[in-house]
Amino acid sequence: GAQIQGGHGWAGTDAAIGGFSLNYHKHIHTGEGGVMVTDDDELAERMRLIRNHAEAVVGPKGTTNLSNMLGHNFRLGEIEAAIGREQLVKLDRLVAGRRAIAERLTAGLSSLPGVTAPRVRRGGSHVYYIYCLTIDLGLLGVSRDRIVDALTAEGVPHLAKGYANVHLLPMFQQKIAYGSHGFPWSAPFCRRDVDYRRGICPVAEGLHSATALLFEVCQADLSETDVDLIIAAFHKVWRHMDRLR
Repeated sequence: GAQIQGGHGWAGTDAAIGGFSLNYHKHIHTGEGGVMVTDDDELAERMRLIRNHAEAVVGPKGTTNLSNMLGHNFRLGEIEAAIGREQLVKLDRLVAGRRAIAERLTAGLSSLPGVTAPRVRRGGSHVYYIYCLTIDLGLLGVSRDRIVDALTAEGVPHLAKGYANVHLLPMFQQKIAYGSHGFPWSAPFCRRDVDYRRGICPVAEGLHSATALLFEVCQADLSETDVDLIIAAFHKVWRHMDRLR
């Protein structure tokens, strides 16, 4: 539901294939799973095959490219798909509600020192699957984790301390994916030493480890009163910041 900067279309539609997650903490969900979209008939057919072991290739489909077709099972069951279709009917209303929550949070929190609220780029739009604040540790003199713990103690729900940095996950740090000998990094076609050391993505790493304070907007259907209570809890913690130092 987000508009790409400059009005060039919808997020997820500016490439040959777009993907949307439908697991439980998204705007709409089917419990788990997701959907892929494309306007290329050949790619659409290939994705249909990949999601189901390419079993349909056994029949007279005329498919000749069988690469990367072995062993995949990405089926979304009929019940989950039916749930997803009905959820789509609610999408505009749900997104509008979460935008209203985010705008109310921004209006109530932007005056706090050391806090930067999410910004919407000109010509685009934001659907706030996550409402991400960033905090100035130098100005506040308190760690992000201490602040989150204090907010949680005040009853603020669904806060998260950062998000995953993919390149720091064990699979990439140890370079073991397929088998136990480092494939694909050890394969002949990998002609360079791929480096995933900590520090190669300083902005993302800093946000995850220290300065990003995430509020998971999609976890609850919040009323204006709920949002105002959350804002009041932030202001209370900020008034007593000295006690956290």
